[in-house]
Amino acid sequence: MSTDTRIPMVLLTGFLGAGKTTLLNFLLRHPSMTGTAVVINEYGEVGLDHHLVEQAEPDDIELIEGGCMCCTTRGRLAESLMSLFTKAQRKQIPSLKRIIIETTGLAEPGPILNQLFNAPQLHERFVLDSVVTLVDAVNGAQTAEQIDIAQKQIAGADALLITKTDLVDAEALDALKARLGVMNPDAELYLPKKGAAQPDWLFTGGRRRPGTPSFGLSPLILKADSLRLAPADPNLMSADADPWGAGPAWDEVQTFSLIVDAPLPAWKFYGWLDFLRSLAGNDLLRFKGIVNIEGQDRPRVIHGVQTVLHPPEELERWPDEDRRTRIVFITRGWGQETVRNTLAYLKDTPDEAPLLEP
Repeated sequence: MSTDTRIPMVLLTGFLGAGKTTLLNFLLRHPSMTGTAVVINEYGEVGLDHHLVEQAEPDDIELIEGGCMCCTTRGRLAESLMSLFTKAQRKQIPSLKRIIIETTGLAEPGPILNQLFNAPQLHERFVLDSVVTLVDAVNGAQTAEQIDIAQKQIAGADALLITKTDLVDAEALDALKARLGVMNPDAELYLPKKGAAQPDWLFTGGRRRPGTPSFGLSPLILKADSLRLAPADPNLMSADADPWGAGPAWDEVQTFSLIVDAPLPAWKFYGWLDFLRSLAGNDLLRFKGIVNIEGQDRPRVIHGVQTVLHPPEELERWPDEDRRTRIVFITRGWGQETVRNTLAYLKDTPDEAPLLEP
């Protein structure tokens, strides 16, 4: 595989008070983090958070003021990243080896990722390594139950870091870990003590990026059979029954998988995926999988957060003898039913490929 020379980025999220600044201050002191630039986003007309980041040189911090990156400052993220790149090219800053984008506590990851993936000038120079979300051990469980944005931050993460663990007992911590495991069973979970995070929890050297030698599919995808999407309940199919029933709660998070046994035509699969994303909207928190496209020997890895699809990447080889398409979904509310009810689009192929076991 060719070496990717683009500058890796980490999107650092977490609800208000989760401890992002404390963690940044620790990380930027680490010897291996030399050459790290920080882009900080915050609310308000005048930025304050950048004064709290102690170790980065002033020219290494790009501050986006006046609102959240996913709303009022749309477009400024690309400008800030390109500004850093230009400064590095002109030797105005010592080096630029990696970038941390710290979002406001009220930012959704999806719209920010959309900016990163849809700006060609960024794609040529930068590559997203990870989405990392901090969760406050004291308030995290309640926040995850009640706050829509916090749910999206947790479900969209590649890694979850539970902070302030010294302020809760073992029982509360175990309950929070179990809750996070339901909301995002695919994420790596870490417990930094007083902000003492390890750099490789964020910057992985490519192990979360398809197309790099160290990349590996998560066990959740490789063991997707155990999560296979079940057929609809036959008891709901009578003429007198309400097919929707009482319906799930809006914040009910579900993890399940779709297994497709036969190769899929590219136009059919990507058309279904676009259709699904447009219908599910915010109910589709995250999806990730390996896809067998008809006429191609190599598999494609797909990864999406909310309605944002990471650029699909081709692997050099299949990870094992299993050639089935396996996609794991994390949805909320009616998300699982939306996936189920759009399967007819995939089923309608010339070969009538079976999608689900009865």
